[in-house]
Amino acid sequence: MERAMLVNMADLKFNLPVTKEVGVDAETLATIDRGIKDADEGRTVPLDEVRKMVPEWISKFESHKRR
Repeated sequence: MERAMLVNMADLKFNLPVTKEVGVDAETLATIDRGIKDADEGRTVPLDEVRKMVPEWISKFESHKRR
């Protein structure tokens, strides 16, 4: 791992003011929970790999835009 100390998502303390509630459907909430669980269990992608993937994602979704 690149970082010497791993932190569980639940251990992070975000001291941000709540500006408004955002409605999230059950499917989205389940996906977020699954992602947090994966991260807590170490199933992540290194930042350098993600940086390589971003241009592919952008081109994939840009090709779906209506013209």
